[in-house]
Amino acid sequence: MLKKDKGICIRTTDYSESSQILTFFTADTGKLNVIAKGAKRPKSSFGGPVELFSAGDMVFSFKDSEKLSALTEFNPTFFGFALRKKLFALNCALYACELLNLFTKELDPHPAMFNEAIVFLQRLEDNPDDKVLPYLVLFQLALLGQSGSKPLCDCCANCKRKFADNWQQFYFSSSANGLVCRDCESAFVDKKKISGECAKCLNRSAKIPGCNNKVLVEMQNLLIEYITHILERPMRTAPMILKLMKKN
Repeated sequence: MLKKDKGICIRTTDYSESSQILTFFTADTGKLNVIAKGAKRPKSSFGGPVELFSAGDMVFSFKDSEKLSALTEFNPTFFGFALRKKLFALNCALYACELLNLFTKELDPHPAMFNEAIVFLQRLEDNPDDKVLPYLVLFQLALLGQSGSKPLCDCCANCKRKFADNWQQFYFSSSANGLVCRDCESAFVDKKKISGECAKCLNRSAKIPGCNNKVLVEMQNLLIEYITHILERPMRTAPMILKLMKKN
């Protein structure tokens, strides 16, 4: 059965001299593994190898009994030509692909998450490197929210005391899954003291685009630690994000 969908290529593997095995995050089907036979041939129907984080309309053969579908058409509507020339934006796109791969399951669609990813890629395309960090933070929070893993930031994750701007000290604990108040922080060995502005932005994401770079870097460090805790493994693309974001 042939099926049409829109997808983002989030993983590529060379299968042979002429073919690729690809993972797409699609709007209606969810994460999908496909084989693109002959994709690496110059005169293939795909116009050459399918690139990471390219997005577009796709047609593939689909059977529930098969683990690998066959990609028959892919017509890119987003190549990311501009973002591939910007070092930080490029690494943010690679980081987003890894997140999408790790936080989604095969054939489990998340249309809202797909839309968030498309918007994020377009923002990477349209903005200079020094304007990208707030969009990266927002994308991660959206992905965590839609995957059911968003940290609790409107109250203390332990005692449920409602968050307030006048808290004298602010802490974040990955093991507690969110902010913890001064009275509870001693119970969590992994707790980290954070700035009041960081806590306020985590509580009200609408404030994130207006944050200064110091707070954005603080939030991004925190999110990478939190995501690493959730996944119980380090992300391959995270070290480069940590290195580059301090330069922007």
